[in-house]
Amino acid sequence: MIDNKLLTVFESLTGVEKKECTKFLKSPFFNHKDILLKLWEWLLAAKKQKKKDLLPPEKAFAYVFFDKKFNDAKWRHLQSQLSLQIEQFLVERVLQKKPLEQDLHLVPVLRQKNLNSSLNRVFIRAENRLSKLPRDRDYYHLKYQIESEKYAAIDSMERVGKKNLTHIGESLDVYLVSSKLRLACLMESHRVVSNIDYDTTFLPEILAYIEEGSTMLEIPIIALYYHCYKSLIDGKESNFRAFRKVLQKEQQEISLEERTTFLLLAINFCIKQLNTGEERYIRESFDLYQTGLATKALLSDGHLSRFAFKNIVALGLKLKEFGWVKMFIGEYAGFIIAEYREAHRNYNLARLYFTTKEFDKAMPMLAQIDDSDLLLNLDSRVMLLKMYYEMGELEALDNLLASFRILLLRKKKIIGYHQKHYLNMLRYIKKLANLNPYDREAVKKFKMQLTNDSEVVEREWIFAQI
Repeated sequence: MIDNKLLTVFESLTGVEKKECTKFLKSPFFNHKDILLKLWEWLLAAKKQKKKDLLPPEKAFAYVFFDKKFNDAKWRHLQSQLSLQIEQFLVERVLQKKPLEQDLHLVPVLRQKNLNSSLNRVFIRAENRLSKLPRDRDYYHLKYQIESEKYAAIDSMERVGKKNLTHIGESLDVYLVSSKLRLACLMESHRVVSNIDYDTTFLPEILAYIEEGSTMLEIPIIALYYHCYKSLIDGKESNFRAFRKVLQKEQQEISLEERTTFLLLAINFCIKQLNTGEERYIRESFDLYQTGLATKALLSDGHLSRFAFKNIVALGLKLKEFGWVKMFIGEYAGFIIAEYREAHRNYNLARLYFTTKEFDKAMPMLAQIDDSDLLLNLDSRVMLLKMYYEMGELEALDNLLASFRILLLRKKKIIGYHQKHYLNMLRYIKKLANLNPYDREAVKKFKMQLTNDSEVVEREWIFAQI
């Protein structure tokens, strides 16, 4: 892992970005220090020559400062300056792709210079650009900014007259309410998996305002977040269906980023329902994931989350879509970040082979998973336990139960409350292995204990074995 700030940002740049950054650094308007350009050229040359050490201090310093004696403070300052210049380039690059934001930066300058004719022209252009944008939260934020700048322009020219304060207020209200509801959805979604309570100040008042006869629900972006939040909170089918209905109708009116957020929130709702035993949401979850794959909404910077990858495989296996799952693993494992790719490919292939009872294929896959990813390592051990039990390998099962328990006790601080669930699982599998299937009373007692204990990993599998 690179711990040098300059190298980190340099390595993150694409080939196109490096070419554009070269032009940026050659421009005297943006950069008036030749030594920064020289250091940049050194990095490009070292990268092209595939050198392992792109930035050897003494050699690079001598190249930039023409064989002057190495000065560590000066060297560090130079790297810091180039890092800042690259960051400035990235800002300029983003701004170039957002002409409406450029207009918003230009408007106050024109107003201060009293260039009213140019100011009116820019307002017309900005509103035209705004009209072509999706009606998401950003739309209302930009509308609020435009209306605020218009108010400032009108106020500077005439103290008395019709103002646009109503438009400012309306735009701000929609942006604030939709943003607060969005945050509430994300908090609730995260709370379920992290067991963290968040501060929801003003949320009850906002919900009451929406529900007590306001016209807020007529605005699609607010309706989407409102119904989404209500479905996450109370789990009611009616709220979820209302959310899906608005999303289906308005998905072309919201940005890809917003669509991705809604898709993930809908998936979270389905998973929450699945966790309560509502198996009818298996197919719906699977369909939502497939939609996310087809629209690339699940890809972030060209990568698919390893957690989403794992969930998709699990759902496909539950639906017995074995051919599709195998195709998915082969096609989409390459989209997982390289650091996790091989381990998650092997683990999910092992799950497929385990489900189809091809244990001879599953075990070699699990053997290739290292200890770097603790949660994946735990899941791999769970799968091995199940295979040993189903194969009748009781000695191997006992050995793994013992080593697994030691690992859980050693990693208590990292695993947190999950430790109890795993330890309970080990206890029940141990009892299962020793259970006399012909002792009806013992079997009945075992089933009763398992039924009353909700904090057990793999409860469904254990029940299936009885």
